[in-house]
Amino acid sequence: MRKYLIVSIFFTAYLFLSLQACTNDELPEPSAPSCNTTTTVTYEGEIKAIIDNSCAYAGCHISGFSSGDFTTYDGIEGFTTSGSFMDRVITQREDPNSGMPPNYAVDDRPKDLTDEELLLVECWIDGGYLEN
Repeated sequence: MRKYLIVSIFFTAYLFLSLQACTNDELPEPSAPSCNTTTTVTYEGEIKAIIDNSCAYAGCHISGFSSGDFTTYDGIEGFTTSGSFMDRVITQREDPNSGMPPNYAVDDRPKDLTDEELLLVECWIDGGYLEN
């Protein structure tokens, strides 16, 4: 009986201490990913691949189309300096027709940028639209 009492006391103490330890835990507030000063996003390094997948395909932003040629930095530069690139990709991104990429994009192309792609584009804009 005495052995049972000792085991019960130790178990109760262990349980009490374990539960107490959990009540004081605090998790940090989740933070959204952001651009940092150690990462430089460039057209050639990261953005061209996003544009090639999402924007620069037949009937859209390629050479010879009125919507602009985004296959080169020189082709997209006028849209970045005028602010229309940021407006269509960031500001209007939720609009199914004027947000880019649009919801009417061809089936094998994305209708939206991924969170990671969007963050890279925002970092590129914040960094001044660097070429390379």
